[in-house]
Amino acid sequence: MSVPTPEIVKAFHAAYVRETGLPLALLYNRESAWFRLLRVQYGEPPADLTVEDLVMVIRYLRSGIAKGERNAGCLRFRNLIEQPDYFEEELAMARKAASQRQRPKAREVQETTRQPDGGTVTRLAQHAPEIEPVEASEESKRFMEEMRRRKARRLGQQSEAGEVQLRRKGHSQVQLGNEKNQQSDISNPQFPK
Repeated sequence: MSVPTPEIVKAFHAAYVRETGLPLALLYNRESAWFRLLRVQYGEPPADLTVEDLVMVIRYLRSGIAKGERNAGCLRFRNLIEQPDYFEEELAMARKAASQRQRPKAREVQETTRQPDGGTVTRLAQHAPEIEPVEASEESKRFMEEMRRRKARRLGQQSEAGEVQLRRKGHSQVQLGNEKNQQSDISNPQFPK
């Protein structure tokens, strides 16, 4: 069992205060909670916990609060630090989210091309990584379908408005078409009436 030093505890507490914006004094009960969190118990809880890990967890939680996915109470000292199991779970989720945000790097590939004179040239070329397409969420699918319906309704109303204007002039589209046919029948002697 390893025990962290008081300097390490003070560094962690200073980072917590700075990142959360909660001006909490390092009293005995909080210092004790830091020692419990940082101490390696049974070789399992976060043995390699760093100040950067603490900062990553707090920023992860703050982004969740900003998105409305989390409650501000998740940053309280008693909820985050005094419960090592809870902190360990939040750390695992923050690490997973951080790994998903990292973009894959371009890979270098050796390409060989033939020259017109018969020689070959070999060079390193960078290829963009293949990115798998992301399927739209159900909510975005419903939104797009609703937008299509609204557009179709709007276009339908516009065509109806054109018909109304023709009717105001005393003609319908069907009547206009029939008049043209009648005129062509009269002018064309091949078709008797």
